[in-house]
Amino acid sequence: MSALVNPDGLSQTPPQRAWWKEPMVWLIAGLPALAVVAGISTVFIAAHDPDSLVNDQPDKQGMTVVEARTPADLRAGELGIAAELRVDGNGLKLHLRGALAPMPAQVRLTIIHPTRTELDQTLVLNGMDGMYAAALPEGLSGRREYVLENEDKAWRIAGEGVVSAGGIPLVAKSSHSSTHP
Repeated sequence: MSALVNPDGLSQTPPQRAWWKEPMVWLIAGLPALAVVAGISTVFIAAHDPDSLVNDQPDKQGMTVVEARTPADLRAGELGIAAELRVDGNGLKLHLRGALAPMPAQVRLTIIHPTRTELDQTLVLNGMDGMYAAALPEGLSGRREYVLENEDKAWRIAGEGVVSAGGIPLVAKSSHSSTHP
């Protein structure tokens, strides 16, 4: 350091600044410290809010993805069961068709959120002659998977989409396969 000379002819050294007042210290030490804090925060968030597991995994045979079909899916296909789910006012309306004699008095509709199992809902729809109704559940927005089955789970049909007045078709799972690399 060079000495400063004041008008009296006495040399004087410049005043020393505290280390925390130096911007270079914060640049050199602060950025890595910030990265450590961000990493610890990320680990904390990941450990306390883990992703839920996907419920319905398709089987893979070689390079072909084949949807898993249950006996209930096969039975619904044999009976030609299909349905349409739509919003009507403040409720859900379901029109069920197929070779069911007699039509069930109640059906169970499971509404599955694509990523968060805590948002899944199960409704019991009451009706007659293939027309069923239930109150519109809260928080039903966005794309969902819908699974409809009778009380004894002898058959099952499914569909996916955003439920609206236009309706969502529910059908038995097909034997359709698709290829993915």
